[in-house]
Amino acid sequence: MTKPLGYYCAVTPGDESFLDELQNEYGSTLEKLTTLQKLHILNALILNCINAQTQLIGTIPADEELAAMSNTVEAIRQRLPIGEHLGLADAIINQLK
Repeated sequence: MTKPLGYYCAVTPGDESFLDELQNEYGSTLEKLTTLQKLHILNALILNCINAQTQLIGTIPADEELAAMSNTVEAIRQRLPIGEHLGLADAIINQLK
């Protein structure tokens, strides 16, 4: 991330919010986090979004959507080179915004 966290999120330095604390601990561009730490945070964020969306639409429809995507998810695991994973993630994240 080359831009500061405030470019992406509503963070105000000194407001003592979680994002402010995160920025204070890891730097304004989160430069003090390792790649693995960033991936763990991304995983937690995605799981939180999945849980929120599941609560919104209901468990049964969410399970049906997951089942419909199972072949695609497996193909990603087997056929998409690891170097393309973050690019695909970035494309999806930008569509979700």
